Amino acid sequence: MRKVVNTLLIATLALGGLTISAFAKDKVAIVSKGYQHEFWRTVEAGARQAAKELDVEMSFIGPEKESEIGKQVSMVENELIKHPTALMLAALDQNALRPISERIVNSGIPLVTFDSNIAGGIETSFVATDNIQVGVLAAKEMIRLIGENGIIGVIAHNAGTSTAIQRTKGFINEMKKYPGIKLLSTKYSDGDKIKAINITQDIVTANPDIKGIYGTNEGAVVGIGRAISEMGKNDSIVVIGVDSSTEEINLLNEGAVDGMVVQSPFNMGYLALKAAIKAAHGEKVEKRIDTGAVLVTRENLNDEKIQKVLFPFGKK
Repeated sequence: MRKVVNTLLIATLALGGLTISAFAKDKVAIVSKGYQHEFWRTVEAGARQAAKELDVEMSFIGPEKESEIGKQVSMVENELIKHPTALMLAALDQNALRPISERIVNSGIPLVTFDSNIAGGIETSFVATDNIQVGVLAAKEMIRLIGENGIIGVIAHNAGTSTAIQRTKGFINEMKKYPGIKLLSTKYSDGDKIKAINITQDIVTANPDIKGIYGTNEGAVVGIGRAISEMGKNDSIVVIGVDSSTEEINLLNEGAVDGMVVQSPFNMGYLALKAAIKAAHGEKVEKRIDTGAVLVTRENLNDEKIQKVLFPFGKK
């Protein structure tokens, strides 16, 4: 990995022999999985805080929908052409983003992945929640609330993204410990709330005795919660999800959602950008940086620690 340093620009004026020097700022390009959810806007805020502290420039972009893999690839290609000091990426698909990621690495630009990794371990550092443990934590809360018997559905976001794969894997593997649990086949909503509503309605209609549904990201959880509320199933179907937003918290208070495993997106953006700049300047960075997660329920919602995770900028 090449060491990227600020370029000293020197211009010598013929008249008077005056020398003017200036330093070009480091520039970090950030390509997210999307921009429509509060989660990504909070990641951006964390990155901007780190950029401010380090006095570097940054850009933050992402496709409108988390199903637009080809568009994300094009976005990364466009950023690579600009030769940033470092590039941060949350991959919509761990395999589809691998070729362009190889080009980044081969060009000598540090690649820091966040939230969702690429296949093969070629990144400089991966900054994210331990998503296997997220699934385990969600499963344990589900079992605590419904017992060790019953039908459970899983609605994930994107089939090819590492977060959905790992959160689903952690949940399913934990559920396999309980012979009385029947897991339905995993459905995918592409992180779209409307799709998640429709999928939930179909699952509940086909399985009227279902006891619980697990959603793997904000869009999935909001869609599940809305459907459960509209169907009048708040008291009979337990919903455990991942991520947080104002609407998720409202659904939690209303009883349509019963628990959320919440990450720290601000911390994710902040630590990822700092890691990217360290790597760009030849400093050692950890290959894997865990940003942590906590379980939020109606019982602990107002705890000071939980409130700081849910509202890193304070309540509006």
